[in-house]
Amino acid sequence: MLVTRDIELRIRAACKFSRQRGQAATEYTIVVVFAAMVLLVPDENGDVAIVKLANALKTFYNAFAYAISFSTTITPF
Repeated sequence: MLVTRDIELRIRAACKFSRQRGQAATEYTIVVVFAAMVLLVPDENGDVAIVKLANALKTFYNAFAYAISFSTTITPF
C-alpha cells in the first residue's frame, strides 16, 4: 500500500512540474513580445527606441575610443 501511495505522489509531482514548465514558456513569450513591441514600435515623434539605443551605444563607443587613443602607457594608471 505504501509503494502505491509513493508512486501516486511522484506522478502528481511530475504533472505539477510539467504544468509549471509550460507556464514559464508562456510568460517568457509574453515578455519577449512586449519587449519587441516597446523596442520596435515608433513613438509619437516617429522615433524607434531600438534605433535610439543603437545610436547611443555608437556615440558612447566613439567617445570611449577617442579617450583611449590618448593613452601613452600600457597600464591604466
